[in-house]
Amino acid sequence: MEVSAGLFLLPEDREEFLKFQAPKRPQYALVSSLDGIASLRGDWRGLLTPEGGDDAEESLPGHAILDRGRLIGRWEFDTETGTIAWASFVPREKALEKAVREMETFVREDLGDARSFALDTPKSRAPRIEKLRAMAQR
Repeated sequence: MEVSAGLFLLPEDREEFLKFQAPKRPQYALVSSLDGIASLRGDWRGLLTPEGGDDAEESLPGHAILDRGRLIGRWEFDTETGTIAWASFVPREKALEKAVREMETFVREDLGDARSFALDTPKSRAPRIEKLRAMAQR
């Protein structure tokens, strides 16, 4: 059953889908570039907030920052500094900064790195990190 242009669900799920209301408060999630919310859609631009439209690229470069299912920013892990370089299309606020710090600690202490794809290296992502830091300064 089509619920809107190109979006389908099973008929028995329609009523529950129509009753759903997104939370009023932000629900930030820093996800991998391999996360199903973007990769299974085939069109990650549909996740963009109106604020993110000018920074759209052909494919999602690096990892995503989501809020209630909408793309609000991007992030990369910088192995040199052990920090996350990130930029958001929405104003920064404490809960968003806390979500970034939590992911930063997890990647640094438990994973050691967060690649965007199999051949991703700290050297190959350096330009993306620089671009994110420049975006964050705007």
